[in-house]
Amino acid sequence: MVRPYIAPINKIVGSAGNDRISGTTLNDDIYGGEGDDWISGGGGADYIDGGPGYDVAAYAGAAGRYAVQAVGGVVTVQDRSNGNVSWMVNIERIDFDNGQVDLSGVPGFNPQRYVASNPDLIPVFGIDSGAAAWHYVQYGNAEGRATNAFSGLDYIAGYDDLIGALGADAQQGIAHYIGFGFGEGRNPAGFNGLQYIAGHDDLIQAFGADRSAGATHYIQYGNAEGRQRGDFNGLQYIASHDDLLQVFGVDYDAGISHFVNYGYAEGRSRDSFDAVTYLNKYADVQAVYGADLDAATAHYVQFGFYEGRNDDPLIG
Repeated sequence: MVRPYIAPINKIVGSAGNDRISGTTLNDDIYGGEGDDWISGGGGADYIDGGPGYDVAAYAGAAGRYAVQAVGGVVTVQDRSNGNVSWMVNIERIDFDNGQVDLSGVPGFNPQRYVASNPDLIPVFGIDSGAAAWHYVQYGNAEGRATNAFSGLDYIAGYDDLIGALGADAQQGIAHYIGFGFGEGRNPAGFNGLQYIAGHDDLIQAFGADRSAGATHYIQYGNAEGRQRGDFNGLQYIASHDDLLQVFGVDYDAGISHFVNYGYAEGRSRDSFDAVTYLNKYADVQAVYGADLDAATAHYVQFGFYEGRNDDPLIG
């Protein structure tokens, strides 16, 4: 059954410390912020985001009065006495008068990141976290929508002006893309923290395959140091190694991950496949792809290798 979204009337925001927050009898939008918070909605149809820390949502009455359901990272609590439904994310425990419900196994959920990961939702919900959580429960989960495909740090790292304005604040990156970047036509995938790591030996040793750490490093240090954002080509790496070609095919990201996790330590070449030679050697491939080196590399991975083609230079 689809439950209608009820917009909040009040907004309550906690501090960076451990808060004790009590909502009103109306529909509240409650944000605990950092710290270990105790939050009571106070009745009404509330949206509650505990934020970082160990957070507890408290309800008056016995547990039997309420129906609790988790859908992905969103938990709904329905008051059977009046039908009111509250939506909550990042809550670790629910307290009733006669018991508790442990939610520590429920994954974290960032409603705005969910919206940014699904651009068609941006014009509909903007930065309305409560409405986004509602949509995910009612529709998004069943539709198999992504919840964390968008990276606020990668987005910031892709633009010099955002690096200067926002720093390494992932949530600010998400909010900027929803509020401005999407409308400006900015590319949310212009930077890949793992690709950045793969291009620098020292970063592989320092961060391994931590994509967020890669983006943070570029924002805080790499940009000012003049480092390349990402000159590692996962497809070229795969094409350079017959065993990887047969395992990963044209999975660009898998190539990046393999090099960072294994290939670097194994002493593998980042790029020994010569796409220029491959194109020049086979007129039929060049006729189709022209000077598109990535397309030529993909052709070799998908077809050329199995056809016995190679990138050995022509002699004579």
